[in-house]
Amino acid sequence: MAKNIKLKFESNQEHQNIAVNSVVNLFDGFSQNLVVNEFSSEIAPNIEPYYNLEENWLLENLQAVQDHNELNPNIGLDIDDGPMLDLGGYNTHRFPCFTVEMETGTGKTYAYLKTILELNKKYGFRKYIIVVPSVAIFEGVFKSIEITKEHFKTLYGNTTVNAIKYDGQQIGRVKDFAINPYINIMIMTIDAFNGKSNNIYKPTEKIPGEKLPYQYIQETKPIFILDESQNYQSTKSREALRSFNPLFAINYSATPKVKPNLIYRLSPVDAFKLNLVKKIQVEGVTEQHNLNDTDLSLIIEEIVRTATSIQATVKAHCMVNGAKQLKTITLKKNDNLFDKTKNPAFEGFIVEDINTRTQEVQFSNGSVLSNNKTQGITLSKTEIFRVQIEQTIRYHIERQNSLRKKGIKVLSLFFIDKVDNYVQDDGIIKKLFDDAFNKLKYLDKNLEKLNPSEVRQGYFAKKKINKTTEAYTDTAIEDSAKSKDDKEAEKAAYALIMKNKEVLLNFNEKVSFIFAHSALREGWDNPNVFQICTLNSANSETRKRQEIGRGLRLSVNQDGDRVQEEGVNILTVIANEHYEDYCNELQREYRDNGDIAPNKPSSTRKGKAIRNDNVFNSADFKAFWDILSKKTEYTINIDTESLIEECILKLNSPNTKFPETQIIITRGKFIITELHLKLNKVSVGLAQIDLIISDTDGVNKNITGAWYKKDYDFGRKLDPRLKGFKIVEIKEYKSDAIVHFGNGEQLIIGQTHTISDNTGHSTGNITRQEAQTNYPIFNLIDRTSKVLGITRPTILDIFKGVKPETKQHIFRNPEGFASVFIETIRQQLADHIAAKIEYKLLDELEEYDYDEVFPKSKEFAQKELIDGSQNSLYNLIQTDSDVEQRFIANQVIPDDENGNIVGYFKFPTTFKIKIPKIIGNYNPDWGVIRLDEKGKTSINLVRETKGTMNANLLQFPNEKRKIDCAIKHFHKIGVKYRQIDDKVKTYWLDGEH
Repeated sequence: MAKNIKLKFESNQEHQNIAVNSVVNLFDGFSQNLVVNEFSSEIAPNIEPYYNLEENWLLENLQAVQDHNELNPNIGLDIDDGPMLDLGGYNTHRFPCFTVEMETGTGKTYAYLKTILELNKKYGFRKYIIVVPSVAIFEGVFKSIEITKEHFKTLYGNTTVNAIKYDGQQIGRVKDFAINPYINIMIMTIDAFNGKSNNIYKPTEKIPGEKLPYQYIQETKPIFILDESQNYQSTKSREALRSFNPLFAINYSATPKVKPNLIYRLSPVDAFKLNLVKKIQVEGVTEQHNLNDTDLSLIIEEIVRTATSIQATVKAHCMVNGAKQLKTITLKKNDNLFDKTKNPAFEGFIVEDINTRTQEVQFSNGSVLSNNKTQGITLSKTEIFRVQIEQTIRYHIERQNSLRKKGIKVLSLFFIDKVDNYVQDDGIIKKLFDDAFNKLKYLDKNLEKLNPSEVRQGYFAKKKINKTTEAYTDTAIEDSAKSKDDKEAEKAAYALIMKNKEVLLNFNEKVSFIFAHSALREGWDNPNVFQICTLNSANSETRKRQEIGRGLRLSVNQDGDRVQEEGVNILTVIANEHYEDYCNELQREYRDNGDIAPNKPSSTRKGKAIRNDNVFNSADFKAFWDILSKKTEYTINIDTESLIEECILKLNSPNTKFPETQIIITRGKFIITELHLKLNKVSVGLAQIDLIISDTDGVNKNITGAWYKKDYDFGRKLDPRLKGFKIVEIKEYKSDAIVHFGNGEQLIIGQTHTISDNTGHSTGNITRQEAQTNYPIFNLIDRTSKVLGITRPTILDIFKGVKPETKQHIFRNPEGFASVFIETIRQQLADHIAAKIEYKLLDELEEYDYDEVFPKSKEFAQKELIDGSQNSLYNLIQTDSDVEQRFIANQVIPDDENGNIVGYFKFPTTFKIKIPKIIGNYNPDWGVIRLDEKGKTSINLVRETKGTMNANLLQFPNEKRKIDCAIKHFHKIGVKYRQIDDKVKTYWLDGEH
């Protein structure tokens, strides 16, 4: 067995020292001359028994610390105040709680252990309770105390520190904690004292006398260190904390949900920029064009309790227009899964119960969908697993070959969600790893003679089945749902990996590939984890920030020294999703925690458009609207033989591609970019705004001193990440100025607005053909007929006309073939209908409520509005695109100013032309009443604005079909209709002039 490498610690890391001093300076001016055991024959407290910290003094110190750390100062001191647990009698307690926020991997545990020693050195405080949420962190904290002991001795001499693991079965340790006169640190899980039934509240012979165990703690007036403080916000947890009469508490977390009395903040962006953690790159391994596996049809994303019900958000294979698509749906009790998905595979699946505790959905047919259990390893998932594992081993070997000369041993960590996939003799993950390792080990001369079993190690929980038999178990369930045996098994698993933490860093230790259950995503990390591979055959509720946190720490060499050379500290995540999706989700988690400013503000500045009643009440407008309200009906004459020929021709075209299932590998760096907008001054309707761009990869770009006018769009003209930052209003005051943007944001003089973005840097795609696998064939003819409403004989004739080599695709990817087959026929049918449709004028009008269709005022997002003119129906005009905006601003408004327009308006969304469902309803753009060329008679115009004059060049085929149908409809009712672009000067004429 290899020896432990002794990790070395630095006492002069600036960010850690600031965190320590931020706590210590809260009590500046405090002094006490406490003689051990002076006030009690037993207890050695933190402070005199009836002394409390003066809150006004604390507030002044707090504000001074916040000011020094450039944090918003508190107006008042945040105090935790309320009842204790009901332990007999009604008792309350109040204590101040402060918050230190530090990104994972930056030495949070080291910082609070040093804080404990500094508080003792300066103020004499000696009784501390570190509260942790899980056995993982429990073991991790105790390990940290052990490995830093010698380091802290060099800083604080021979100061005695007693570290106590609280154990309800060894309750006598509580008394030892209370009476020992030196620094005492007791580590407890919140579960150990958050209920009246806990041993700490019960009489025991192990502590003779009248006092109960918790009363010994109360008399010490302990200082709480709340590790992962976001876990202690429930009423039950807060009552438990108050029950120990704490003097004060310090929250420590990378992701705090609430931040009372925030005194220090080291954000993820700060950590990346200061090179305190590894850079992140992501390789995404996904499958394309394969929806044939049925075992992966259902994946739980989230189960939550709402005000009215319990809901499960589920990914399911849904039938959409005859093609199978993976979509997100919401399920409640009594929902019919078939009704939600239209997928015949789910007939008979009625939701019977949704359980928030076990994270399960139970169906009436006995099926159970669980968040913690795989739905089965399918052929396609096996292929993804294979590629992920191979890529991880490749990266591992590449990194090890480059870092060996620096004395750094590389570790790779695999997260799996089902232990049996590794521990069983036929475990698929173990088999795939062994095959891949044997295939690739020759790329590293130090590995080529080793067997896979020598280099991999699994760390999993074991439970006793009976007196002689043990079995591995999955433990990724909420603490509240774990049994006592679950917790003991999990504790043993963590103790094992903690014990081997430093051993794994030694080159003499052969193990370098670590397999762990998903529950290991907090409480354990290792500085030399360079690859993290997420092997999940079902979604997990564990967040990505917890995953990457296991490998963010900076690496160490064989001497235990931290290595900070450029290019060394890069963490590669091999994920089972596209790298952009992974980065976007990781970005969302940072943003949800307030680490990154949202790109899309929640509030949007509104503009109110007022109706022009001179136009609205005019006879010309009324007459035009009466014509527009004329009803038509359509008839379609299908030429079946022609349709069959068109479909066969299209299906056999070399341009029609039938997808093969593929494994796609995407690579990119996870980079956080900050864009800063600062308003310097405003003058005569212009705003001087500086744009400063910097990212965590070292790229910087500055555009300073430039002037911008109203309607300038930063997102379109400077950087797409500034989407929505279009200037809609510039206001100048005597002593101030303000710029309003279309997304609701605003800038005032001297103010900087920061936008963060995680757009990664792609390094290209690799496509791999999946191993050929034949899937069962369904009734394609029947499905197509039902979806499109075409007779089965017609569909069969089309299928018979498809070339034999094209038909072979149906066996390799039936769902992919069906999707193309149905969609091709749908498109040809839609073209056929648009060409053959005929309209007939009816002797009746559509009924519209004028004041409802054209209300006196309308509210729009201001970014969509431009100023109207004398004869616009509203003083502000809504535009949906730049083409529309230019058409109105450059053609219509000048024409109105020349006296040629009687009135014009944008059609309300409620105005629709009836078109066959396969094409869809149509809402035209602009209605214009204009004088003719002689300036005497008014003519009624409907204009459709597009970016091109040629309907065949429109982006979507349905756009041309709608226009073809509209031409025929408007011709029947007697209105001049035309498609134009924004450059047509004579837009009122029937053709280009």
